[in-house]
Amino acid sequence: MQPKDIHGRRILLSPLNWGLGHVSRCIPLINELLSLENTVIVAGDKDQQAVFRQYFPDLKYIDHEGYPFNFKGEGRFESDLLRQFGKLKMRLRQESVEAEKYVEEHDVDIVISDHRYGFSSPKAYNILLTHQLNLPLKWYESWVQNWHYRLIREFHEIWVPDHEDSPLSGKLSHNSKQFNVTYIGNLSRFSLYPCDEEKEIPVVAIISGPNVYGKQLLQEIIKNDNEIIVIAPRGVLKELNLSEKRFVASDDWKSCDALIRKAERIISRSGYSTLMDIKHLGANCELIPTPGQREQIYLKQLWDENAVCLSASQVTNKQ
Repeated sequence: MQPKDIHGRRILLSPLNWGLGHVSRCIPLINELLSLENTVIVAGDKDQQAVFRQYFPDLKYIDHEGYPFNFKGEGRFESDLLRQFGKLKMRLRQESVEAEKYVEEHDVDIVISDHRYGFSSPKAYNILLTHQLNLPLKWYESWVQNWHYRLIREFHEIWVPDHEDSPLSGKLSHNSKQFNVTYIGNLSRFSLYPCDEEKEIPVVAIISGPNVYGKQLLQEIIKNDNEIIVIAPRGVLKELNLSEKRFVASDDWKSCDALIRKAERIISRSGYSTLMDIKHLGANCELIPTPGQREQIYLKQLWDENAVCLSASQVTNKQ
């Protein structure tokens, strides 16, 4: 089933709170579902709701707690997550109960979970939105992969935001386990805008992901270039005491969208939602994976190998 096949249904949607990339890719999906006369209810924390309300002020929103992610900023994502495993598992169980409650209270037909393993209900049709059918793990972490497979089998269907030949997600979205998968194509919020924007800004840098890593990237950028326009979370800018005109707080997403659409080149992390946006915009880019985040490291390598855009090293070599 494709999103375009859903008409006149009551849909409950919730994105993972790992940065705001999951929110970003849900924006075009919600827009399409609303165009098909569906009712969409969004469950999310205050930061997620603040973004969604800029695009969809009239939706019904449910306050829904995120997962307790906490990162030290040392590039050791596996140990950070393992240290919090008990709390994360407990939150998964809690939100399963909460999701079922929301379904009953709001008479929901379809639940769409953007990579929230616990967000499903036995009283609705459950769809998992993810580009990671397979996690980028090492051989000795097979128990994590098996646990991941078990969790995603709890959903009736999986929507992968890529095409079946997986040009952007590669091996992450290969359906080797024969899940009930539908490849729904790229999801970029920039599909909501016209495609004829002139590229008037030489470089825009986008700071995203956990703030501790965002701060590291921003410090590296401003150390090496004094002209780049930087879009960053307000908390990161405040912490570094940056208030010049070229530093733009990312709170106002629509204003930031206007800057990004005009960029000739984009500097960013290689998060999957960002890659979908860059591909849609057709901009040149410099991708800098978050240290230690295997998914972003793999996606950056795949992007370079497929020549979707020039990597930073290739740009330097051409000059």
